[in-house]
Amino acid sequence: MVVFEITILGANGGPTEYGTQCFILKPARTEDPELIAVDGGAGMYQLREMLVQGRNENEGDDELVPSFYEHDREPIEFFIDSKLNIQKGLSKSLLQSLKRQGEHFESANTMKKTYEVFQGITDYYITHPHLDHISGLVVNSPSIYEQENSKKKTIWGLPHTIDVLQKHVFNDLIWPDLTAERSRKLKLKCLNPKEVQKCTIFPWDVIPFKVHHGIGVKTGAPVYSTFYIFRDRKSKDCIIVCGDVEQDRRESEESLLEEFWSYVAKNIPLVHLKGILVECSCPLSSKPEQLYGHLSPIYLINELSNLNTLYNSSKGLSGLNVIVTHVKSTPAKRDPRLTILEELRFLAEERNLGDLRISIALEGHTLFL
Repeated sequence: MVVFEITILGANGGPTEYGTQCFILKPARTEDPELIAVDGGAGMYQLREMLVQGRNENEGDDELVPSFYEHDREPIEFFIDSKLNIQKGLSKSLLQSLKRQGEHFESANTMKKTYEVFQGITDYYITHPHLDHISGLVVNSPSIYEQENSKKKTIWGLPHTIDVLQKHVFNDLIWPDLTAERSRKLKLKCLNPKEVQKCTIFPWDVIPFKVHHGIGVKTGAPVYSTFYIFRDRKSKDCIIVCGDVEQDRRESEESLLEEFWSYVAKNIPLVHLKGILVECSCPLSSKPEQLYGHLSPIYLINELSNLNTLYNSSKGLSGLNVIVTHVKSTPAKRDPRLTILEELRFLAEERNLGDLRISIALEGHTLFL
């Protein structure tokens, strides 16, 4: 049974600035215009493009996705597992919910439709405050003060995220402090690590976990990111949506990933784990010192192997969807996403992880998990 709809607004790991990480989440098949987002690296521009593509694409065009390496476009099946339930554009249930709000949506121009979809995003769960995870949200933020918009937005995150957003982004220097505006249409709220938080608009639980994401260039201090567990309270099904991450550092006293996988295995039966959206930024050829707080295929497979050991299932992680995000657009001959996907599948088979369904997160598409 499909429980979650995940629209990929952005999954790019840089250094190109287009379509960096942002995922829109909603319960499957519900005609509710309200949405939540994980990260805000992309936003209204990508929403507008998806609306235009949904209206103008010729039949058959949806079988090709942008690549810009060996060919400018490649067949979609090169990037996804054959069993992945995926659709180009916004989900039909979301578009239907907008139409039900009034006939004006059907007759509205593309920009007005874009505003209506964006207004529906009431809550952002930010993994960490790096620019490629917040830029769209920040630049889009003044739109909440449009006269036709009566909705507020809340930005959630662990203290390492919210403190930085308040002190160094919404500070009247980098960006106007819209959180201090009298109407309080934009709020920043802290979450506590490992503490269950009820989602404000869906019957979901949200559980954030702190993870490592490298060290500061100047200070050498640890940099942190966040993994979010979203659990549907009715079905008990879960998805995991990850920010940038590296393996636990040997010199650190914090075994954050080890603690996270232990929590997952103890609290989420494998049959209820619908999918993991997780980064794998660099191919196997990358040296450890070139990862800069990210994962390559060997390290991601190590983590999935640890999870497999904890579950101790005779079928491995069979049936689990792993959606790979944040691949860096390096100047290679071959699309790095295809290289990384090939390497991950080879290593997963070598480690006997079962029928693990590995796919690449494709911008402008919606997943049904």
